[in-house]
Amino acid sequence: MSFHKLSLLVFGLLANCFLCAHVVHVDRFVFTVDVQDLFVSQSAFLEQEYNRSYFSGHIMINRPINELTLLSSMDILRPPRPEMRLYNVKLNFCSIFNNGYKNKFIKMMYNNYADFLNTKPKCPLKANYNYTLTRAYIDEALLPDLLPECTYRMKMAFQHKSKLLAHMQVDGRLLVKHFRP
Repeated sequence: MSFHKLSLLVFGLLANCFLCAHVVHVDRFVFTVDVQDLFVSQSAFLEQEYNRSYFSGHIMINRPINELTLLSSMDILRPPRPEMRLYNVKLNFCSIFNNGYKNKFIKMMYNNYADFLNTKPKCPLKANYNYTLTRAYIDEALLPDLLPECTYRMKMAFQHKSKLLAHMQVDGRLLVKHFRP
């Protein structure tokens, strides 16, 4: 393919994406406790309203936690292509709470979800305090324009030292919504 044809193709794709937006649909939101005696109570539920998926839940622990590690990964699937891992990270969750990370993406994601919490968490996490997430959603404006339609799976595991405390999984679909002038 000549450079001229390739540049026209890329321009066409970019122009098409300029007129489209993503719709993030969550099909499954699960929070699973691995250390039963740590959690006083917990919940996780999902609501669908129009083109938006909202997830809510709460946790209450029975003792303070001053050290928390987050292991997170996200995979996308676009058949017939093989599954692709977008990221796989290990983060000090307490540093995220205290704005210790300089990474713009991590700050942006935390600030997006912090708006849906009943409090801005700090370490140590408080015992017998109800940390509540209310009608959180994935803000489509945070997504790059050139992401393709796909299904996704995001996993998060929460550890204290090397002990797995709980894990969460969010499964869904990323759809491209085209606007016609």
